[in-house]
Amino acid sequence: MKPVRFIHTSDIHLDTSFSGSCFPSRLGDRKREAIRGTFRRILEDARGREVDFVLIAGDLFEAERVTPDTIEFLKQQFDALASTPVFISPGNHDPYVKGSPYKEETWPKNVHIFDREEFQAVELSQIGIRVIGFGFAHAQLDDRPFQKLDVLPGDLFNIVLAHGSDLSGVPAGKAKHGPFAIEEIAGKNIRYCALGHYHQQHQIPNSLDAAQVWYSGIPEGRGWDEEGPCGYLTGEIIDGVLKLESRICNQYALNSLTVHCDSFSTREQVFDAILQSRGCVFDSKTILKIVLAGSVDPKLDLSIPELQERLADEALYIQWVDQTHPALDFESIAQEKTLRGRFVRILNDRLASAPEPERETLERARLYGVQALSGREVRLR
Repeated sequence: MKPVRFIHTSDIHLDTSFSGSCFPSRLGDRKREAIRGTFRRILEDARGREVDFVLIAGDLFEAERVTPDTIEFLKQQFDALASTPVFISPGNHDPYVKGSPYKEETWPKNVHIFDREEFQAVELSQIGIRVIGFGFAHAQLDDRPFQKLDVLPGDLFNIVLAHGSDLSGVPAGKAKHGPFAIEEIAGKNIRYCALGHYHQQHQIPNSLDAAQVWYSGIPEGRGWDEEGPCGYLTGEIIDGVLKLESRICNQYALNSLTVHCDSFSTREQVFDAILQSRGCVFDSKTILKIVLAGSVDPKLDLSIPELQERLADEALYIQWVDQTHPALDFESIAQEKTLRGRFVRILNDRLASAPEPERETLERARLYGVQALSGREVRLR
């Protein structure tokens, strides 16, 4: 029997706003276009592999920002798939609501949008597949939809498409939408569960039955909680056996690098330490966060602008986080019979009784004051 092939993707977030990312506006524009280009390459892969259908598990676009141009882009891309079915399960960022392009626009005939907050089934009987899905009809979904899913007939290979929250592993800060437990999926003749909402690609452990339950992950990372390689999943079903493959597709990876500067006394050593990590952490297409940490020799002049200039061609963009502090012995300085010593004694006394919220401010004031009274340039952190 001919293999059945498909692609599972989710959380594309077309027309994402990067206004709160601390990225410069031009980088936000480039990243937004990269998301679009990455999704186009996923569908080009679908055509190249001659897949039998495509699964999109929600958050295809940002409903509040999606432009008419992006909607036309999607229509053209889906239309280029010809007769290949595309199944979309709207999520919390692109719900099926009044005014949504899903509801108001006319989509190519090969596109099926699950438009209710209850499971519906579409049979592709010619290839032995049944796709069952639901879509968000609100931006917030607290109900547990999988509890309402009945045991499915076992005559076809059942694939469930959904956007939802696995309660066994909610990422920090992630809202719970369409929550479920693996017990609500198992025992219902589901062979594959294609999920969206969590942005890290991973399989949910299932010791209860043979259902494979996967989040495809975000194809193009957008923030520091989405670092590293990003991609989607391809599936091949041969004689009822499913094999999955992860395919990396992101254009601009986000990565972090922490440089411990405790033993450094010159900026050259910091620069060399960064370059030593280049091969495995970043290249010219990486959006890189460099965290400088440690108690450093007071002679060390980090000079972030100069480091930035020297690394300008090594990464697409670098965000700097300076967590270093000079290795100053404030107790010894406090013994000095100088203005600097008197200043430190006053700050030490205040620090001894200061509540926690004020301590960081006082510690910074002590550091800046010592630098100024020592005749050194004061660089705010």
